[in-house]
Amino acid sequence: MNRTFVLLASLILIGCTSYSEVKEIKPVYLPVAGPVGTVQGEIMKSMKTSSHDPLSGLGGFLVAAEASSRQLAVNPKDAQAESDYNFAVARIVSTVQNAKLDPWNQPLRVPSASGEFILTKRPNLNPNHNPALFDFTPADQFDVSGSYVTKRSIRPGIGAPIVAVGKRERQDAKKDFAMKRIYYGVTAVARFKGKTCELAFEDPLAAETVSMNGKIYPLAADFTVPLAVMLAKNDPKKLELARLLNPGQHTDTAQIIALQPYDPNKRVILVIHGLMDSQATWTPMINTLRGD
Repeated sequence: MNRTFVLLASLILIGCTSYSEVKEIKPVYLPVAGPVGTVQGEIMKSMKTSSHDPLSGLGGFLVAAEASSRQLAVNPKDAQAESDYNFAVARIVSTVQNAKLDPWNQPLRVPSASGEFILTKRPNLNPNHNPALFDFTPADQFDVSGSYVTKRSIRPGIGAPIVAVGKRERQDAKKDFAMKRIYYGVTAVARFKGKTCELAFEDPLAAETVSMNGKIYPLAADFTVPLAVMLAKNDPKKLELARLLNPGQHTDTAQIIALQPYDPNKRVILVIHGLMDSQATWTPMINTLRGD
């Protein structure tokens, strides 16, 4: 009797515990203490206008990112310039996403107080990496929590950490050891050549530094939020008990999933979960190791 009670209580407690909870929030901009500078003022003004006038807001964020980029070229250790640059680049990405603008298939002309910008993407020979195939949300627009998301693993540096989610499910996912829908963490970097802004999405699991303005900077990264979003959207916990009790009915859910593109210069580590569990059990370990 006591054993039955303990087992039932355990199952009830397990069912009530969420591995990952994700809530979208409004990003908070904290300018430097003291008089507000030109860049900080441009960001604050664009934050107010981007929702009802996306192109105007986008132009302001481009002005701020360009000015911050120039300052970083003079002083790569300017913490305020780095913060302003990263925040402005994140808002460039979110404004493009929210307003459904398309600088991916053709250059986008963006008016601004300092002249017209041309916003475009970095050329990429891999058709699977076309930005038009993904929805992008800056990591600073997520509040994450849950029993498997207790530690935020980040890497300070240049760029705006972004969660990239595939717009469509992949039909060949199992063959390619992939999830049906891609969830991946990238870092947006904006490089300026005159009034042309080229957006690139760098892979922080493949590179720790980035080149900009002829200098090398640490590449910023958020390793936790993409994992949290993936867990929250897929909810692997829902099958844990069902697969234990009726394994024959869920054989189609057995799969090896690669969490990042194959790199011949890295060792492959295969992790396997136990009974009444799922791949989610490895989240804390993966989150910690990626941030190390």
